[in-house]
Amino acid sequence: MVYPDFTFLSRKTKQEIYWEHDGRMDDSVYAQNAVRKILAYEENGIYPGESLILTFETEKNVLNTRIIERLVHRYLL
Repeated sequence: MVYPDFTFLSRKTKQEIYWEHDGRMDDSVYAQNAVRKILAYEENGIYPGESLILTFETEKNVLNTRIIERLVHRYLL
């Protein structure tokens, strides 16, 4: 069973959109689990860029809030 970080209802498509934020990708164990979770989504017909939004960051590469805004406008509004 996979639980997303966030679940939204898209205003555009009226479909559920899942959002996974993988915030510790510089931790190898965390990164392996993140990949496993993404594969579980795909095995259940939930694909990045369609009904799954993926964001990532590491200690040195933090998530840019402008990217978040763009993703919200693209998929949710």
